[in-house]
Amino acid sequence: MSDFVLEREGSKVKVVVGGELSAAVVPELRELLWAIQEDGVNDLVLDFSQTTLVDAAGIRLLLAANNSYAGSNKSLKLVCVPREVFSLLEALRLAERLGAQIG
Repeated sequence: MSDFVLEREGSKVKVVVGGELSAAVVPELRELLWAIQEDGVNDLVLDFSQTTLVDAAGIRLLLAANNSYAGSNKSLKLVCVPREVFSLLEALRLAERLGAQIG
């Protein structure tokens, strides 16, 4: 189960991802991220300080969002990433690509 808290400041949005970023919640977060992008947001920050798990579906969503933002000359970064999740992203060689910052 996940909760999403949205904080907006101009063209910058931070989404705090609480709980699990898993196949069960990916559709909801995907819809939210695409709506944010359509709304003219240039900088999207995903805050993982409250995230307890990221599965393969969550990783696929992060890659898709990153590709979408990069293709639109917008920025996406991950902040406050738990060490376990950061290690997984590093092992997959995705930490730098996703702009992940360990929290």
